[in-house]
Amino acid sequence: MNGVRRVAAVVALAGALCLVATPPAATEAAWADAENAGGAFTAGTVTPVTQMSCTSGLLQPVTFTWTAPSGGLTRTGYRWTVTGGLTGNGTLAADATSVSLTRGLLGLGSGTFSLYAVGPGGWESVVKTGSLGFVTVVLDVVSSCSVP
Repeated sequence: MNGVRRVAAVVALAGALCLVATPPAATEAAWADAENAGGAFTAGTVTPVTQMSCTSGLLQPVTFTWTAPSGGLTRTGYRWTVTGGLTGNGTLAADATSVSLTRGLLGLGSGTFSLYAVGPGGWESVVKTGSLGFVTVVLDVVSSCSVP
């Protein structure tokens, strides 16, 4: 019995130590480190393309050309869409200054061409737009376009 009492005493003592040695509840750091900054802060912008124009004609694609933007955030590429009666979309490299759209790519009809310069993190410039159309005239396809 003496051995049983010893084991019981050891178990009771271990339980008491567990109650006393329970770690405290988690707390937040007891310190703070404020950061100060000075100067003028401005949001970055992706500059839109300038000088956009287009060409079209009999059995010709519609080709939009532009002058690459200067200033603003670094351009990573361009994104274009065509919406309306015609639909299409795509992306272009950062050094691109034109895109050709064919009837085979878009079909017959008309639509609005939208071009965005794309910057870091997918940020985009304001849109630059134009219109385009493809019609069949006596078995030949005539393309047309305009930029406001």
